[in-house]
Amino acid sequence: MPMRWRFAAVVLLAACSRTPEEPSPIVRDPTNKPASSVVGPGPKAEPTIPPPAKDCPADPDPSQIGTLYGKGKGSFQTPDGATHTFDLEIARTETAQARGLMYRTHLAETAGMVFVFAESHHARFWMRNTCIPLDIVFIGEDLKVLGVVLARPLDESGVEVSGFSKYVVELAAGVAKKRGIAMGTTFVPPP
Repeated sequence: MPMRWRFAAVVLLAACSRTPEEPSPIVRDPTNKPASSVVGPGPKAEPTIPPPAKDCPADPDPSQIGTLYGKGKGSFQTPDGATHTFDLEIARTETAQARGLMYRTHLAETAGMVFVFAESHHARFWMRNTCIPLDIVFIGEDLKVLGVVLARPLDESGVEVSGFSKYVVELAAGVAKKRGIAMGTTFVPPP
C-alpha cells in the first residue's frame, strides 16, 4: 500500500483529516448555521456556546493524558498589540492527534492543545468523544490565523476553514472572541 494511502487510512480515524484539493472558500459551522457562528472578520454576531455534554463517554485509558502530549507555552499576538499566552498540550504524533481532547470535561481559559503537523494541509476536525465545546483555531504555515470555528460537543460532522493549516489550536469555547483571536492574528508556537 503506498505511503499516502496508509496515512489516509490512519487519519480517517484521527481527529483531523486532509484532502488533496483546496477547499471552497466557505468557513463552515458544524451545524451549517450561517457564518455568524464563525469567529472572524465581518459582522460581530455572538456565537451561541453550547454547554458541555451531559453524558460524556468514559475514558478507556486515562493514563494516556500524561504520556501522549508534550507541554509548552504558545501565544497569539492580536492586531492591537496584545499578547495572549496559553499553557498548551502539544500533539505531534498521529496517536496524540487522534485522541486530542477526547473525554475531557473541563478546559481552563488559559489552557489548550496545539496540533503540530509535519506539513501544511487542509485540516478538518470533528468532536468524536469530545465532551466540551471548543474554539478550533486553524493556522497557516505563515503563523497567521486562517479562521476560528466553534465546535460543539460530540458533533462528528466536522469543521474546517479555507486554506492549508500547519497548526491547529483548540481552546475553550468563547476564549478566541474574548481575546480577539481571529483571522490574521499571529500565532507563536511553543518551542
